Amino acid sequence: MKEIAILAIARYGDMIQMTPLLRRLRQAHPGARITAIVEDRFCGILPLMEGIDRTIVLAKQEIAWEIATGETPLAAYGTMDRFVRQLEEGEYDLLINITCSRLSAFFASAVTNRKATGFVADATGSRQIKTLWGQYIFSWFNDNIRKYNPVNLVDIFTRLGCVAPDGKRVALAATEKGEQFATEFLEKHGLAGKRLVGLQLGASEKIRIWPPEHFARVSDRLQRELGVTTILFGAPNEKELAEQALAAMELPAVNAVGETGIEELFSLVGRCAALVSNDTGTMHFAAAAGVPTVMLCIGPAFFRCTGPYGEGHVALQPALPCSPCPYGLDCADPACRTAITPEAVFSACRLQLGDGDEPADGDFPGVRVYRSGFAPDGYLTWDGLFNIDPEAESLAKRRETMWKSCFDGTGSGAGEPKDPVLRDFHRLMNRGIQTTTEIMAAARKKPLPVDRIKRLGDDEAAIEGELKLMGYRHEILAPVATFLTLVRENMTATELADVARETRLLYETGRSLAANL
Repeated sequence: MKEIAILAIARYGDMIQMTPLLRRLRQAHPGARITAIVEDRFCGILPLMEGIDRTIVLAKQEIAWEIATGETPLAAYGTMDRFVRQLEEGEYDLLINITCSRLSAFFASAVTNRKATGFVADATGSRQIKTLWGQYIFSWFNDNIRKYNPVNLVDIFTRLGCVAPDGKRVALAATEKGEQFATEFLEKHGLAGKRLVGLQLGASEKIRIWPPEHFARVSDRLQRELGVTTILFGAPNEKELAEQALAAMELPAVNAVGETGIEELFSLVGRCAALVSNDTGTMHFAAAAGVPTVMLCIGPAFFRCTGPYGEGHVALQPALPCSPCPYGLDCADPACRTAITPEAVFSACRLQLGDGDEPADGDFPGVRVYRSGFAPDGYLTWDGLFNIDPEAESLAKRRETMWKSCFDGTGSGAGEPKDPVLRDFHRLMNRGIQTTTEIMAAARKKPLPVDRIKRLGDDEAAIEGELKLMGYRHEILAPVATFLTLVRENMTATELADVARETRLLYETGRSLAANL
């Protein structure tokens, strides 16, 4: 493999999360040239990323400005045309699209490749999703089943690249510019030699943000009881949050909000002993620097999907039936913002810093606490620490094994499950396999047995309907049924025998999932 392209029209966090993919591609294909297709707003992180040989940049900000001003109507078109022409140049042995959007599928369709994974578009512009892992990640957005997902996005990105996770954290390389800034900042504020705890106040959406007065209470306790110095992180547009937090503090924190670029932020976060963070890019910077993190899972934030990728991080998930909520939900009463208490966060900080007595369930009122680590197969996994529902935790582990074993080909075969619901689903999948096999056989006969094919088609439609109903009726089957429905919608065959063959594969996948759950 000589030419590889990664389409990452994504945010800072997503780009950090693709660093294990870059690392594994380098190991698997040492002589290949890796091209990253990225958006201009997030190019600032490229100096920290290793393994990229070439970049193609989408000038999205320039295009937006040209459209907004309207002074030169064709300028935006010309800018986009030049970008697409760059995509069309050359040919890639492998195209990996880690971005789940219609726009990225359109861009992927412009890239000449021998093999593609993730989102693409066909000649008519219709969406296609390549590989089971690609279909799996999209199924998160197809229904409210993301809360059942046990596999971290980093591992899915890696599998989209047709390489296996290596059990190592996300990684960035500090720059001389960033390190010099961090050293001078610490000296300027008299922080050299002091133990620092970072507080990331903001996030990309309001619903993901923990109240600034809660950060203030945690900061006061950390300084008063543990003797650490707290430092506030955030982008320039988060200065108001910093002002609110500082106004509520009894002991002021050091304010670095709006003071850092990307290189400076990474180096400064790397000087901390721990970080408390909403689900946002700074959390992933800390993971890349090996800084233990306390993740606050508010709104749609879910540690299993997008938590800090590395060993020893802690996540606080509200013990609410609606947490995590679906993306794009306009919640009138986001109880999750107050369900995570300052007391729980302080206890999590003590755990990360190794200060004081070992915490207990009572130290984390209203939240479930998890810690990250790597499984023997190299995937990230999360283990429950406090206030854990044993049945829910057991099912999460079973689902983790199910998806990996089925998609990676390490499963236990098609043995019938013992659980009654799974056994019924397993038998339904066998019925689907039998019916589609008969359709394939009938499609080869001449003359075509139309009446028999119609009856078999009606039987298969009934099986499809029962599959969906079982997903609605039984929570244990919800993510499996949603995933299989998406696979069906993504089928591209048009000839009867080919459609039957693809549908049979779908039922074989469903049978494997049931057998391994």
